[in-house]
Amino acid sequence: MKRTDKFSRKALRAGLMCSVAGLVALSASSATMAQTAQPDAATAAQASDTTAPPAQEDTTVVVVTGTSIRGKPPVGASIDTISRDEIKATAATNVTELLRSAPEIGSFNTTGGNTGRDQANFVDQPAIHGVGVGNGGGGLTLVLVNGHRLPGAGINQTAPDPSSIPTSALQRVEVIADGASSIYGSDAIAGVINFITLKKFDGVQLSGTTAFGDGYKSNNVSLLGGKSWSTGSIVLDLESSDNTAINGSERSYYGDDQSANGGPDTRATTCAPAVITSGASTYAFTGSAYAATTDLAKCDLNKNNDLYPSNSRRQGLISLTQNLTDNIQFSSTVLYSERAVDSVVSMTNGSANLVTTTVAGGAPHDYAVSLGAPTGTHTITYNPTADFGPTLTDPTRTSTLSAVAGFDIKLGGDWHLAIDANYGREHDDIILRSLNTGLLTSAIQSGAFNPYGVGTANSQALKDQIADYATRYIGVQTVKEVNAKIDGTLFEMPGGPLKVAVGVNAREETFDAKALIGASDDLALTQTVGKRKSNSIYAEAVIPFVGDANAIPGIYKLDVDLSARYDDYDDVGNTTNPKIGINYMPIEDLTLRTSVGSSFHAPSLADSGTAIDTRAIRFADFTGSTTPGAYSIILAGGNTLKPETAKTLSAGFDYKPSSVPGLKLSLTYFAIDYKNVITFPGFNPVSEPNNPLFDKYRIYNPTVAQVTAALGDMRHDGLVYPDVTLLPTAVYDLRRQNFAEQKIGGFDFDLQYKVGGLGLGLQGTYLNKFDQQINGDTTVSSRLDTSYAVKLKMRASVGYSWGSYSAAGFINYTGKYENPADANADVDAFTTVDFNLRRDFEGEGMDKGLSLYLNVSNLFDQDPPYYWDPSNGARGYDASRGSPLGRVVSVGLSKKW
Repeated sequence: MKRTDKFSRKALRAGLMCSVAGLVALSASSATMAQTAQPDAATAAQASDTTAPPAQEDTTVVVVTGTSIRGKPPVGASIDTISRDEIKATAATNVTELLRSAPEIGSFNTTGGNTGRDQANFVDQPAIHGVGVGNGGGGLTLVLVNGHRLPGAGINQTAPDPSSIPTSALQRVEVIADGASSIYGSDAIAGVINFITLKKFDGVQLSGTTAFGDGYKSNNVSLLGGKSWSTGSIVLDLESSDNTAINGSERSYYGDDQSANGGPDTRATTCAPAVITSGASTYAFTGSAYAATTDLAKCDLNKNNDLYPSNSRRQGLISLTQNLTDNIQFSSTVLYSERAVDSVVSMTNGSANLVTTTVAGGAPHDYAVSLGAPTGTHTITYNPTADFGPTLTDPTRTSTLSAVAGFDIKLGGDWHLAIDANYGREHDDIILRSLNTGLLTSAIQSGAFNPYGVGTANSQALKDQIADYATRYIGVQTVKEVNAKIDGTLFEMPGGPLKVAVGVNAREETFDAKALIGASDDLALTQTVGKRKSNSIYAEAVIPFVGDANAIPGIYKLDVDLSARYDDYDDVGNTTNPKIGINYMPIEDLTLRTSVGSSFHAPSLADSGTAIDTRAIRFADFTGSTTPGAYSIILAGGNTLKPETAKTLSAGFDYKPSSVPGLKLSLTYFAIDYKNVITFPGFNPVSEPNNPLFDKYRIYNPTVAQVTAALGDMRHDGLVYPDVTLLPTAVYDLRRQNFAEQKIGGFDFDLQYKVGGLGLGLQGTYLNKFDQQINGDTTVSSRLDTSYAVKLKMRASVGYSWGSYSAAGFINYTGKYENPADANADVDAFTTVDFNLRRDFEGEGMDKGLSLYLNVSNLFDQDPPYYWDPSNGARGYDASRGSPLGRVVSVGLSKKW
């Protein structure tokens, strides 16, 4: 991974040297001019607001997300924190629901587009500012638990599953929307989400929530217990949650007929049981017989798909902290989660399981001749829903284990040595059911199976044999890590202590994927194994040039953070990623901040050449050849890829006027120059034969040597080419590629005002740039104002608390955007309203420690706006920007003893 861009090396190095030299001189002059030291109240207030960890019962100094130095907030960036009280108020039963309240992610109004049955989109990846969505098997938003990585999840995906974290065990969630590879290494291009779990809890708390909507129910129960003693503590949390499914047949706005919305009607005419073509005549089933017709009935092949699948989760977490001596503390956290997803899919989803074949007239194909079917040779298109039912159910089963243990050693002063080990393992099992269409076709052709829906009944044994067919994916991913870090005060400066941290990290990731295809007693096995090792060293220094002791008019406080990390991979090379952050307070009420740095993402093991979907496919000819049997070859799956890289910039301010207590205004500009974007070239190399931009992804009229070189030792889906006398007309490389560059920019805004029991807020993101340029092309296209990059998302809130009561209302807004798949129909803005009401009982009676709460999401039961893109399964609404649940009312209680 040799870096070639000059930004991250020479320019940044020169900038850092000049900045440090100038700031040191300024610090010295400020010290000379400094007056009597003033209390550092602004610093304390700033730390409270930017780091947002609530006050703890103990005096442990924590490491905040975005920095390696304990006790210091990150410099140059802001943190959005979801506190434990806010977590309770959302009534979220899983982390995906919880993150809808994070404005940088902007997933409010959605349930996520994942149905649990897609090996390439296995979990809903949280994506800060939408960066990296759909680009590859890994995520560009780093997900951590207590600062440690989870194992990857999925088959063609290695992003972790955030829903494996029990919400009832969370102390808070910290979100930093800034590049952070100088601290954490790979994956932190868009930012970091860190889930902080409880370390202390005294007592036992039982909580339960039930929710209901139109055709929807969910239940969540958790048991939390803990005990603290003079030298340690233990926390144990158990959680169980279940929800029913929402099927497409239960939502009127979903389906293939969108004519009521001004859209197309794409319903099929291949309805059950069959459509027959003989010569120029077409015959359809009338209910009791077949008759020639020119007006075929229409049917929706996709209506019975689950829009939101049923889920069952069983989760647990245990955390132990123990002081072994006055200077050595041991801590460990173990998390385990199991998830069962059952996703219902239409039997004919996307025209699946339809069989078209030609049969001879007469016996044994004369099942329906007496009922109007043609007597001679004819073509029949068989729809299996009458014989095999309208749906199939695809089960997914997952388990996640994460175990971290380590020691914190006091070395004297405020110096600490932290050593820990992290092990994670994810096991995923997906079964995609279908019919054995090969067996079904041959049975129809031989006359053993009656496809006409009338006459002789088919044997149950044959139907069972045809239905005994599936594709099963099994994935096992592991992560093993060892970390060591030392941090503390290097020396005192006029502006305060200069704190530093230095650490090392060794990590190993593995990915074992299997695909089993066929009948239960005759499965064809494909297996791939990927493995990667990396070693890293990182350092950080926070330099307080101006503080209480040397503050001068116009420079109340000035901190500079310098950080860098070197990562060396055994498969993709090495990289160094530096970053500089600056906080400048010209007055006590105002903090100006900026950061600039570089980040990277090592290609996911699911995108490598050993990915389970890497193969050569024999396909139809696309060149217009008249040669009998002409065909093409498509190369699919993973590839040899370079790391994705990014230059990141942020700049903003936090204003908390002392003249208006409780008011806070924050604004942050962000810019990301994201290169070597990993994604598919799409079908463009096939559909645009004269576009020279895609020439490198195809070979026309290849020679034997070219075909052999292109295929290499790649797995073949069936017979790729029979012999050298009939070579393919073309070879198309549609594998994942380092395909493009993206430039992304926008603003995060946050307005908060609290006075007495009243709280007002407005948070959101406004994107002003989301450009993409395909590598090798000079054309820049904008993806702004599409589903991929909606310009404006925001959330307004008003809350009031009085005594033991509290109430809050939220307005969630997703702006309008264009639909490239339907140029005549922009997607309307989507606004929903949520409401929370809570009572915390106070007193000494039986109700002590009792809380009751009510949560209503989508209070006015708004349907998502019309959206049409069947290539992405969007038949009536956009699952990435709208929810099929409608209004959901949750009621719950918790009792602590």
